[in-house]
Amino acid sequence: MLKLQQEISSIFDFFDLEEEAKLEKFQETLESAIKFSEKIKDRIANGTEEERKELQAFLNEMQEKIENEKNKVFEKIGVSEEDLQTFLNDQNNFTEEEWNSMQSMKDYLKQTIIPSEEKPKIKRKKSKTKWIQS
Repeated sequence: MLKLQQEISSIFDFFDLEEEAKLEKFQETLESAIKFSEKIKDRIANGTEEERKELQAFLNEMQEKIENEKNKVFEKIGVSEEDLQTFLNDQNNFTEEEWNSMQSMKDYLKQTIIPSEEKPKIKRKKSKTKWIQS
């Protein structure tokens, strides 16, 4: 657990960087966050019950920190989360290269981070049997 705490600390250090340094470190930090979440998924799937409880407490604490950081960012830039979502979902706000890059990252995150939902089973019609009827 200590190693995970150190890893998340290094990810959170990103928020303390100067603006120019943030731009330089963004991709690296994003990749670290993705790797971190993959480790978390592995621990949840393969850990003991005690490890899972410890991990859940740790994740709850991290979620609170992330929410606080997110709120600070929105306050600092002076927009709401909804405004940012609207901006990010409008392709006209980005170059074609930026948009494609964002969509690729979005697809990657959906495939690797977000657990896939089980696909509903297709219901089949019961076909009539070909038994001879008397």
